[in-house]
Amino acid sequence: MKPAVESFEYEKVLAEYKAENSTIAIANAHKRYGTSSLRWEWEGESSLETSNFRLLSLEESPLAYGHHFPASPTLQMSIYNEEPQNNTISISFKSNGIRKVWFDIALSFKGWRRIWVPFYEMKGNPPKKTEAIDYDSFQISTDSSKGSLFFDDIIFSQYQDDRHQYPDEIVPFIKSDSILRTDLWMALPSNKEHLKNVEVTPISMAVRLDLKKIEALLDQDLVIAEKYKVYINTLRDLFQDLKIKDNGETVLGPPLTFKEVEEYYDESLQGPRVYNDVKNLGKVLKQLANFYTRANPTEQEEIKNMFLIGTKYFLDQGWQSGSSGGTRHHIGYNVREITEAFFSMRQLLYDNGLLNEVGASLHWLFNEGMLLNDESTFQVNIDYLNTQSYYHLMLIFLFEKQEMQATMLTAYSKYISLTLAQQKESGGFKIDGTAWHHNGHYPAYGIGAFTSVPKVIGTLAKTRFRIATEGHENFKNAFLKSRIYSQFYEWGFGNAGRHPIEGNGITPLKDQFLIMAYAGNPEGNEDIDKDVAAAYLRLWGKQDVMNTSIFAEVNGIQHENLSGHYTLPYAATAIHRRKDWAAILKGYNTYVWASEIYVNENRYGRYPSNGTIQLLNSQGEKGSGFQQEGWDWNRYPGATVIYLPFKELEPKKPLVMFRSNESFAGATTLDNNGVFGMILNEAKGTNADGPETKLGYPGKLMAKKSVFSFDDKLICIGTNISSIDKENSTQTTLFQTFLTTIKAPFYTSSGTIKRFPFKTELKQTSKSGSWLTDPYGNGYQILSNSPIQIKKEQQQSYHNKYSINTGSMNPKGKGIKETEGNYATAWLDHGVAPKNASYQYVIYPFLDKDSQKNFGRKVQKENSFKIERADSIAHIVFDKKSNTTGYVIFESNQDLGNYLLKEVSGPALVMLKEHTETTVTISAVQPDLNFPVGENGKFKNYSRPVALQLTLKGKWTAYPEDYIKKVDNYGENTTITLECVDGLPRMIKLSSL
Repeated sequence: MKPAVESFEYEKVLAEYKAENSTIAIANAHKRYGTSSLRWEWEGESSLETSNFRLLSLEESPLAYGHHFPASPTLQMSIYNEEPQNNTISISFKSNGIRKVWFDIALSFKGWRRIWVPFYEMKGNPPKKTEAIDYDSFQISTDSSKGSLFFDDIIFSQYQDDRHQYPDEIVPFIKSDSILRTDLWMALPSNKEHLKNVEVTPISMAVRLDLKKIEALLDQDLVIAEKYKVYINTLRDLFQDLKIKDNGETVLGPPLTFKEVEEYYDESLQGPRVYNDVKNLGKVLKQLANFYTRANPTEQEEIKNMFLIGTKYFLDQGWQSGSSGGTRHHIGYNVREITEAFFSMRQLLYDNGLLNEVGASLHWLFNEGMLLNDESTFQVNIDYLNTQSYYHLMLIFLFEKQEMQATMLTAYSKYISLTLAQQKESGGFKIDGTAWHHNGHYPAYGIGAFTSVPKVIGTLAKTRFRIATEGHENFKNAFLKSRIYSQFYEWGFGNAGRHPIEGNGITPLKDQFLIMAYAGNPEGNEDIDKDVAAAYLRLWGKQDVMNTSIFAEVNGIQHENLSGHYTLPYAATAIHRRKDWAAILKGYNTYVWASEIYVNENRYGRYPSNGTIQLLNSQGEKGSGFQQEGWDWNRYPGATVIYLPFKELEPKKPLVMFRSNESFAGATTLDNNGVFGMILNEAKGTNADGPETKLGYPGKLMAKKSVFSFDDKLICIGTNISSIDKENSTQTTLFQTFLTTIKAPFYTSSGTIKRFPFKTELKQTSKSGSWLTDPYGNGYQILSNSPIQIKKEQQQSYHNKYSINTGSMNPKGKGIKETEGNYATAWLDHGVAPKNASYQYVIYPFLDKDSQKNFGRKVQKENSFKIERADSIAHIVFDKKSNTTGYVIFESNQDLGNYLLKEVSGPALVMLKEHTETTVTISAVQPDLNFPVGENGKFKNYSRPVALQLTLKGKWTAYPEDYIKKVDNYGENTTITLECVDGLPRMIKLSSL
């Protein structure tokens, strides 16, 4: 069989190549994979041609996401040039001797270049995107007078994800018709030009002092603790493992690449796959930089030589300015250490004439010139904030002249200030404090920004380059909101994206909270941000005597109290907090996805947003009974689901981020209480990532769900529960909790359960309903006539990073496919294919031991609330203690009954508190975020206003608010017209006329 990749490892391959007016030879002066490459030398009009190749099919091509993203046939090859030349070569493919497609390359570079060129981007008669190709001859030709090149590792055609073929200075035509700035990883020649053409002006001494202050803070951030000593043998071993050496003319070594690159590899032709990962090279250079100034003179000289060899290797391998290496997608995650190393050793690089070339390389790689773009192009991106924002600041000091540094720092401060303030872009920080990435609230990505941006804000604080108030303020809102949706440090499974039950949380942000506190307030007129300091005291104050003293004793700042009810409309999430516990309520809708099911992560994550209720105490997930070992992925607490075998629960698609067609999911809050509701509909929806595609689940599960959170109880209602799945039952989970000991008891209305294993059905035994407590002290009162299924047993499950259907395993899963654990579980079974099932139950979170044992008496005496209505039109609950009625209204223009609130013009969530007969407070939300749709058919991720009319019995007047558009009194009723936006509560104070 003809090869799909040619690595030029054997002399016999030369017979397959016809060289006209030129000579070819197997060479090892420069090589990538294997032991050799092909050297081509020519004089005058020359060519090199072969038919000894085959084109890879879509199935043979290594594509991480399979067919999920469009992929097209792409030529991939490496070229080494010893001396830049004012010449070009042409690369073409033929059929039956006729040239069909081609492109030209300028030979103005030195070192290795890796290129990926899609056939649809070539000249001649190119195929359409994703279209198969069929050529029988590959040719390299030139009409230049003289020259030589080395070629290696030619993949004649493999299908490649169309997002990832990148242009550079020798193949600038790639994606020339695209808006390239939408891919933050793609280095752009236009940004390089910005840097070349920027105008600099003289600067004052005060500005020079600010520059030195900022540079010193950046240096200080990279200093390692004194306890780490220099071990030259360790450094030497690390460097030798790279297998690179300087032969006096150049630096030889394995190809320098990065793990995300998906290229076909044939070990039988190319030998063992030996390469250096750029991230690992960075770690070695960073180690050398860390100890350079601490070493003795002899060791320092050796460290210097190793560092300079590593630097030259980096450049020779094609990591120079203007080179994209075929692709550098997501490269920001891989070049942090190497950037820090070059920054730390900038004086050494300068002394050896390498600073400008290294600086230019990193300025290209990080698109430093984008800071000089027109501000209309600025677009916030959490990946940028995580992986590049701090390094953009650092790289400013790889420009030699302070005038250039000041110009770039001014542009940088403006860029960061404006993008941090943005709320209407596809990502970034929304008005409710959610951190958007992948078209949704994604704390796992947000935490990267929360790690990097405080260092930016803190470094520039109290200088002329400080981040402007609006950007600082919007970031602070999102940064602090992370501790609202986390308990104590963990944000739970509902917003975990593709990382369920894996200890996700804000624990790593301790230093960042301190930095933000000491950076001062957004206005820049206070040295300590009191809000951030108060949050720090609650989260870490007990561990930190020094800063607690500064905040509390010196500045009079006390730790915060978060008891209350909080809403995140852009995440379809509400958080009810009391004392030291939190209940996280999670839904989804047409704007907010249910979860991210990735190609090899969260493979069974269909249900974490199906109206889930996660109860977390101060010990976080693990301390509250949530553990991946043995976890049944069907049974997230509070979720209404079709209980499926895991093989069916796992989707066949590699990437699913399901959004329903329902706009109703949200919450409102009043006086620290709240109401949450959603319409669950799995029948029809869309996939939030990748091409806009329709999606739905065959069981067509539907339900109307609500949670009324009043003080220390959660009143849970579900109606209109239906599915068409005739094989698997529909269920609502009360709890699933890991047992630290199988003897852990839980109490029920039928007696105490200590046995293990154990199964039973708990039926209603009294007017007050059946009840039970879980092993973590949460009490459940079942008000509906619904039998409760209970079990204590060992459960077998699968790791979320393992796919049953494909057998693939993410390395992060550490080889664990199957898991097991002991659990106590309870659920309501609605039967197979229910048509109009329902439930009503109340949760009392984290009772003390006496309250658990006496829970039966508590529920018998419970009369603090009344469920007024629970049907397809509305769920209505009255809380006596607060004199508040909560409404989850699914249908518009319907008579709600004999209540003060008679009717609403659209689906809504309302809380109405009667203070006296003449004064009322209302909190109302029309939860439709009303995102606009872009030209590509995908949502633009920001809310537009929607109107909501509330009709009340009696005549009322409202205290003026800009969102109250109209108050009409007619007959015996009053209609109030509100403008709702962002899904946030509208507060109305009314007085009777």
